[in-house]
Amino acid sequence: MENTKSAEAAGFEPPALSKSNLWSFSLGCVGRDMAYVLFNSFLLTFVLYTKGLTESQFAVLSGIIVAARIFDALNDPIMGMIVENTRSKFGRFKPWILIGAVTCSLVIFGMFSGGLYGWEFVVYFGIFYFLFSITFTMNDISYWGMIPSLAGRENDRNRLTSMTVLCASAGAAAVGALVPIFTVGGMAIGGNAGEAYIVVAAVTGAIFIACQTMTVLRVKEPKLAAAPPQKVSVKEMLSIIFKNDQVLWISLISLLYNVGNLVFSTVVNSVYIYFEFGYDGSLITVVGILGAAASVAVNVFFPKLNVKLTKRQLIRASMCCIAAGYALMIAVATLMTATTPAIASPKLWAVAFANGLILFGQSMFYIITMVTFANTVEYNEWKTGERRESIIFTLRPFMAKLGSALMQAVVSVIYIAAGVLTYTNKIADIEREAGLKLITDEQKAQGIKEVLNSVTSQNQDVLIICSCAVAAVLIAGAYILYQKKIKITEAFYKQMAKEIAEKKQAQPAAD
Repeated sequence: MENTKSAEAAGFEPPALSKSNLWSFSLGCVGRDMAYVLFNSFLLTFVLYTKGLTESQFAVLSGIIVAARIFDALNDPIMGMIVENTRSKFGRFKPWILIGAVTCSLVIFGMFSGGLYGWEFVVYFGIFYFLFSITFTMNDISYWGMIPSLAGRENDRNRLTSMTVLCASAGAAAVGALVPIFTVGGMAIGGNAGEAYIVVAAVTGAIFIACQTMTVLRVKEPKLAAAPPQKVSVKEMLSIIFKNDQVLWISLISLLYNVGNLVFSTVVNSVYIYFEFGYDGSLITVVGILGAAASVAVNVFFPKLNVKLTKRQLIRASMCCIAAGYALMIAVATLMTATTPAIASPKLWAVAFANGLILFGQSMFYIITMVTFANTVEYNEWKTGERRESIIFTLRPFMAKLGSALMQAVVSVIYIAAGVLTYTNKIADIEREAGLKLITDEQKAQGIKEVLNSVTSQNQDVLIICSCAVAAVLIAGAYILYQKKIKITEAFYKQMAKEIAEKKQAQPAAD
């Protein structure tokens, strides 16, 4: 064994990533992202079209989301510290992965199945939103924190990250494509959105638990000492984070990216497409197909592209796609007129193409930030002699959740400015009447059609221009920071890995 370790150190190569770990870890992300996307991308749609909240109630609900996400973000480093100090016969990460998956699935079901309205629903919403923040954090921190320990080689890490993001994209795409079809329009389960979301939440939660159970049972964690050398305190945790300039910069970059991406996708998928083309979930699916295909293409070919091109070159290409997509989206939304039937409208397919361009670039950007996050673990070890995967990786979900909070605030302002609640509340009333069987399916469809016909072009322009402009500015800022502040290039990473291996090889002799 000693000879083997010496050989590895001499070659500056940690153990290779096994196929079992590659597939078992990556596939576990399918269910995770199905649950995450259902809760984060469709919860607002569920509220808008089933609860009929007043502007004051919606404002309070938005404030709850912002407060819960900030709480969640602040809770991430604490969870990272707990994971870092965990030692069990099942490993450091696995207990929290499974506990988080099970409890979070129950919370998601509870959120979508509560039959309350008005201020009672706002209170109920607040309780379950905070519970989601706590339970998903258990799973999220421990799951993503496992990547650096499973893949020590740069090429392996690129493969594992891109494969995991590919599986995450598949889960997200499945929810993004199927949930609108089965919750909105003529194919809604039970004939109305309220009943449909209950079924969708139950099925999604079951898949979440199944996928994460597979990861827990099949992934083999590297063996650690029975106990950590010392418990990590909050002060030490903060010291570890703030001494790592690269993780701080990539965290800020991730925050800007997340806010921009979420503002655009939320406005387009929750309101714009329905207002412009009709209350039919299949239209969301059509627009999402090109976006999903673009994301899949990026994840499949990223490892090969990164062999031929540097990350800086790839991120530059991603920005060109994003900029072109936003420009096209604004031009299409403001200059073209939708025709009927909506599925054959050139405007719908032009929107889908523009969305695909944007998601192609954003997917590339996202993978690069994920790989850079993982590389900051080696950077920390190179600087301090300690890896601290769990603590460092808390900043990735920290920024994602903080971004979600900021997104909610921005989107709420856009919705109020565009008068969105005026129309969605009328649709929610019609959905409620359909659920109580007070109106027929035909009356429901006709009533919603009349509501959407009353949406003004000014409302539409405010929605699309504001969302595109905010997203473009924030993502451009993220790109500028990456180019100026991130110094972990491919060459620098290899040099770090070499020096770390040399130190490890010399360690027994020094002792």
